[in-house]
Amino acid sequence: MSTIVNKMGRICLILGLMILIAACNSDSSGSGDSTYSGGSSSTPSVQSVMDLEISAENNLDSVYSVDVDIDISSISTKRAFVSICNNSDAKGDLSKLDFDMCFVKGNLEQGIGEFDLRVANHNDELITIIWVMEKDREPLTYTFSHNKQKESYWLIN
Repeated sequence: MSTIVNKMGRICLILGLMILIAACNSDSSGSGDSTYSGGSSSTPSVQSVMDLEISAENNLDSVYSVDVDIDISSISTKRAFVSICNNSDAKGDLSKLDFDMCFVKGNLEQGIGEFDLRVANHNDELITIIWVMEKDREPLTYTFSHNKQKESYWLIN
């Protein structure tokens, strides 16, 4: 799954650079059909990628890491399945989640599981749904926001 996230991050980066290059190479000589006829005739300043200033602290990472530890053994040790998904659009509404796109789909052993995730930055909030296989048991849901941290630890118990 992390391979897919890495490829998606690279594709987004390449597309962004292509757009930036296309914008830099566009014709700004004013010879096109323009309906603007007022104002000053000053020439807009042209900047290149080399003009960008990036602070030393910014390593341009497009993903963040989350170590997820789940221990619901005090709630149940019955068979349980877990899904960890992007919650940015669904906002906790399980009917709006696309479970085919979850980062983790697995099971818990005696109510315990550990998962290491690399998640694209645009996934601001994650949701974990734990389906305990007990009669009339509603799924357990937990949410997490990474708050722009490169590395996070999420304990669910």
